Amino acid sequence: MATSRSTSPVKDEVSLGNEAADVRQTELPTSEHSNAFPTASKTPEPIADHTGTVPPDASRQSSPSVPPPYDWDDFERRYEEALREADAHEREVLKEADNLSRYFRAWASAASAHDDERAVKRLQTRKRFVNLAEERMEQKQQHYEEVVKAFESALALLRST
Repeated sequence: MATSRSTSPVKDEVSLGNEAADVRQTELPTSEHSNAFPTASKTPEPIADHTGTVPPDASRQSSPSVPPPYDWDDFERRYEEALREADAHEREVLKEADNLSRYFRAWASAASAHDDERAVKRLQTRKRFVNLAEERMEQKQQHYEEVVKAFESALALLRST
């Protein structure tokens, strides 16, 4: 057979006391990507006990049964408890975020106050620099005015002679 599936016979032997029951399984196609477990092609017959009789519950045990009723009240209780826990966790997170927000506001206002102080100091430094530059300029102007007066008086003396 030239397909990607291979077949393998599976044989399980179940022994109970002195008796052995063979459960034969069919050859199941398997693929390389399949993780399927082999299943029996036929439901096994109930096993007789040591007296040779089949227990009355044996046939019901081997067949599928109706699942037990689901406890919806318990489910609702667990759901509400999970919601309460999530709500409490959310409150804790919000409280932590609020605390962190307060720290950030304090840091930001401190940084702002510090920046304001630095800006005032920079302004004072620039003002002082400008005032000093104006004083030097005024001194130079006075010096040049004195030099011009000296030249004028020297010229006046030269003209008078």
